[in-house]
Amino acid sequence: MKEGQEMELVNMIIECCIEERTYLRFYGLLAERFCRIKEIYKQNFEFQFEHQYVKIHRLETNKLRNLAKLFAHLFYTDAIDWAAFKIVKLTEEETTSSSRIFIKIICQEVKLINLCF
Repeated sequence: MKEGQEMELVNMIIECCIEERTYLRFYGLLAERFCRIKEIYKQNFEFQFEHQYVKIHRLETNKLRNLAKLFAHLFYTDAIDWAAFKIVKLTEEETTSSSRIFIKIICQEVKLINLCF
C-alpha cells in the first residue's frame, strides 16, 4: 500500500464487517492488528468511530450491531483509545434511538468479552 491509503483500508474493513449477516470476530482481530502495527491505523479507526457515530441513525439494526461489536472489540483490546468516546453525550437531546442502541451494544460486548477472559 502507498502512504496515504490507510483510510481506504480502514473503510474497507468497516464496510465488509457491517455487510456480514452476523458479526465475525475476524474483522475485530484484523482491525486490532492494523491498529497495533501502525499509529495511523489507530488514528483512522478512532476518526471512523466518531464519523460512524454521527451517521449511525442511517444504518439498519444488523449493520449497527456489527459496527458496535467491531468497535467494542477495538476498545476492549485497547487497540483504539477510549478518548474517541468523547463524542458520545448521553442526553435525551443528543442521542437517537440508534445511537443509544449502538452504545448499549458496545457496553454489553465489553462486559461480555470481559466475562470470557
